[in-house]
Amino acid sequence: MPLSLVGRFLLGSLFWLFALMLPWYYVASFLAVPAVTLASEIMRLLFPWVEGVELIGTVATLLTQVSVLIPQGNRNVVGYISPDGNYLVFGYGTVLFWALMLASKPTRLGLKLLVGSVALIPVQAWGLCFQWLKGVAFNGGLRAQQYTGLQGWELEGIAYGYQFGVLILTPLVPVLLWVLMNRSFIARLWVAMTLRGALDGYPAGKSMK
Repeated sequence: MPLSLVGRFLLGSLFWLFALMLPWYYVASFLAVPAVTLASEIMRLLFPWVEGVELIGTVATLLTQVSVLIPQGNRNVVGYISPDGNYLVFGYGTVLFWALMLASKPTRLGLKLLVGSVALIPVQAWGLCFQWLKGVAFNGGLRAQQYTGLQGWELEGIAYGYQFGVLILTPLVPVLLWVLMNRSFIARLWVAMTLRGALDGYPAGKSMK
């Protein structure tokens, strides 16, 4: 029995998702550069205690002037908190977008892949910024909170912003971009599912008039 349009799309999406995951992992250090650069500029613009960002592979370390006490032997020494942000946590949405696009095969595929990939950069930068802020505000403790002035509702906002980026923006925005770029294909999927539902609900042995 031949697969329906919906079935072919689902299988194609899964195939491309698994096929692209390994190549994406190996080029992720290059794909991370635009998102890390944007996130770094945002942090330096908004927070005067940020000195810069150091990127090694897919891990971006935020360099700050925020001092913390670090246990060393029987005493505490003063150090500067430098939280890490991992591009892989927020960059997988790119692979999801690529897989959906290749499975649906729209017109001007190359252009749409490029536009969608660029559109995902701010989403990835959002995640990195809040991952850094979470590291400073919560891992640095009360001393870091007093130094940065991040307290009360701001701490709650950081926690919610991080969760929003991880749980909603990263997986959902690629799907929304795919929908916007494949409206004709979505319409075909809808018709196919509607017809399938009508056929499944029609009594066997009777002809449709």
